[in-house]
Amino acid sequence: MNASVVSSMLRKVVHLFLLRPVLKLVFGVNIVGREHLDALDQCIIIANHNSHLDMLLLFHLLRSSKITMTHPVAEQVYFSRSRIIYAVVDFLFRPIWIVRGHPETGDPFGGIKNVLDQGHTIIVFPEGTRGKPGRLEHFKSGIGRLVSQYPALPIVPIFLSGPERSLPKTSFLLLPFWNHVIIGPPQTYQGSHRDITRFLEGILIGLSCSESARRHKRRKKKHHATASIAFLGIDGSGKSTVSRAIAEKASEDDSVCLISDRLVFYDRGHPRPMQPLVSDRLRILIGDRAKKADSLKSYKIPKLAELLLRDHLYHEVRRWYDPGLIVMDGSPLLNMAAWVALFENKSPGRSSLAKAIGIMAGQQRDITPTDPVFKEFPELIQFRRLRLDKLVMPELIVLIDVNPAVACRRIECRGAFRQVHETEDKLARLREAYRLVCAVVGEHLHVPVSIIDGEQALDDVAARALDFIHGVFPVNGGDDASTH
Repeated sequence: MNASVVSSMLRKVVHLFLLRPVLKLVFGVNIVGREHLDALDQCIIIANHNSHLDMLLLFHLLRSSKITMTHPVAEQVYFSRSRIIYAVVDFLFRPIWIVRGHPETGDPFGGIKNVLDQGHTIIVFPEGTRGKPGRLEHFKSGIGRLVSQYPALPIVPIFLSGPERSLPKTSFLLLPFWNHVIIGPPQTYQGSHRDITRFLEGILIGLSCSESARRHKRRKKKHHATASIAFLGIDGSGKSTVSRAIAEKASEDDSVCLISDRLVFYDRGHPRPMQPLVSDRLRILIGDRAKKADSLKSYKIPKLAELLLRDHLYHEVRRWYDPGLIVMDGSPLLNMAAWVALFENKSPGRSSLAKAIGIMAGQQRDITPTDPVFKEFPELIQFRRLRLDKLVMPELIVLIDVNPAVACRRIECRGAFRQVHETEDKLARLREAYRLVCAVVGEHLHVPVSIIDGEQALDDVAARALDFIHGVFPVNGGDDASTH
């Protein structure tokens, strides 16, 4: 066994069995979003920098297998003031040493790129040095120049709160303050190095604002409220195409997230490259399994799981990205209500269906378990027990209505694998169920609904949908909202 292998093993032992227990025992560490980092094999980690404790805290987040494959970028001159400190830091973290004022011959990022090309992860503090406690300084342009050379490598933003009090810049005395860590979703961004720098700075500022709100136990007023629109329709209705067109058009005025078969973010009329969330990856895998089911019975469970993950994804998107508008290709809440007609082969009464939808949306918690609605919809009992009765109710609903025969012809023209429910008789039942659900939420739950003929050109369908949306959510600061 050579010396480098022994050194790596010893480093890992020190981190796992000495530094991590001490850090957690003395200071305490609360972590939000760990799954965003655990899911990646390689990335660039960026974090704010207020304390020497920052580096220990970031290594505390790493999987054990990644400890020896992660390297912070550090200033050599500062740490070399003491031979002991330099030796300890070099052993524990294996930094990529940077000498300010003495750029390397050739590529100034040569050392960093060598590490990245080996498949290792790096930690960068884009502020360049430790800033004032609790204050995020402007990022140096170097981070943008580096990222522009690795456009496909995800960047994980991390905001640290607490190290600036546990080990302040002007003190060597450790204080036992609790530390909080927010790990944001991985990001990818293409553009000039200046645009990348500003983009990443904005992401970290957003995480710092969410941490500030948590620490003060109140939320700052958001710049805008996130609106949500759901497009419903049977397979072959064109709802995926129309919802994508609406998301792209609406993004000319504000940031938009489209939750469809794939998660897409639009900004200024164009999709923005983003690393998918972990829950989105899982949803896609389960959704693909549902599509390959050979019977309605085997389709039901994976489809239900996919819908619940899609609903969870809505909250994840709002939590991490706060778009001005969320466009949903379907609605987990309303899809479940409509699919009762297909799975149970029955058409429930309007009042009981309205009550069931209200229960699933968490709007009617005063209904007791003895209510007849639980006999008509026994699944609601399990929903309550599992605390799943908080599904999202869209603020606006557009139903693209198509004759099942037309839908089947469109599906056949796509040449794709036909799913188990994509037959004319099943789609006919599902169509009537969607019409019933839309009537119920419009009449009983007072959600604006528009039913559009989907057999016309999809450009015309999108134009009518956009007119309806603008009628309910007026653009250019309109004060009144009309209901269709």
